[in-house]
Amino acid sequence: MLAIRCESVAPLQSLMTIPPVSANEKQAALSWLTKWFDAWELMNKELLLLPHDDAPEMLFFDKENVYTTSKISSPNGQAIEGPALLGESLSWRIDKHNGTMTLPGGQQVPVGLMSFAAPAKDGKGKKFFVMAAPSFWKEAGIKSDELGLDNLLVGVFLHEFAHTRQMEGIGALVEQIEKNNKFEKELTDNIVQDYFKNDSIYVQRFRSETDKFYEAAFATDAKTTISLTKEAIVLYKKRQADYFKQDRSILKQLDDIFLSMEGLGQFMAVAWLLNPKGGNMNFINAVNGFRRGKSQWSQDEGLALFLLLNKIAKPNWEKDVFGRSAVYVIDLLEKTIN
Repeated sequence: MLAIRCESVAPLQSLMTIPPVSANEKQAALSWLTKWFDAWELMNKELLLLPHDDAPEMLFFDKENVYTTSKISSPNGQAIEGPALLGESLSWRIDKHNGTMTLPGGQQVPVGLMSFAAPAKDGKGKKFFVMAAPSFWKEAGIKSDELGLDNLLVGVFLHEFAHTRQMEGIGALVEQIEKNNKFEKELTDNIVQDYFKNDSIYVQRFRSETDKFYEAAFATDAKTTISLTKEAIVLYKKRQADYFKQDRSILKQLDDIFLSMEGLGQFMAVAWLLNPKGGNMNFINAVNGFRRGKSQWSQDEGLALFLLLNKIAKPNWEKDVFGRSAVYVIDLLEKTIN
């Protein structure tokens, strides 16, 4: 399973008894999800303009219940009213999970804090999406002083949900690479970070490079933006050439891939935070708030790359990054400035 982002906490203890779902519980269960879907529809209408695609199978959960459109995840669940997505009506079910969930792909997992998109690997090209409900995040102690928890979770949803539209393109390439290569570290979006996080010289070079991209993104005039972007790209290419050699040469491609995937997810979140109909925040607060301590390298530098691409590229770059072929943000950015 390609888990684009999956964070976990300890499993919940099994429930001794499972009370039936009340009428009130059914009625209010997915009110928060409407906001998340509305955010995706806003971004699709005003930014992405993507063609129609069938909704992925979805599974959301809180401390007691799962809310899902998947018969695999809840074969005997009770019907519940839930939001449509881009005009597509969805059949929602609610069920008690008793501390364990069956994912739409068939895997059984303990309930924990998670949000990710993945292919079902059923040979039919299906995909699914999983995310904890707001109450679960709150009980886990997740917060954001800069954004507020509600805005943070809309951003997390947009980030991860964007990956459901990348499965046939750049996402499929990751699966192919995984089949054809062996790695010392687990193949996740943090694989480059896992290889080099203890190399102080690499970390210093990566940080300098990322800071240069952000300096360009925050620049107030076009000439400075272009100049700083060119300097940052030189640092980017030199880092890759110096470190991704011989048996680690495949890491260059993975670096380009995950900066493109994770950067796009981060940009989707920030774009909504900036939108007057969304989070309605200013640029500095939205960007700094969603960098979340700069702890995830591919997300942090990837966001800077997409901020720059959106700042200086011609319209419709979105169609390239959501296409059926793998397109890397660094290539699009370099093409834009040359």
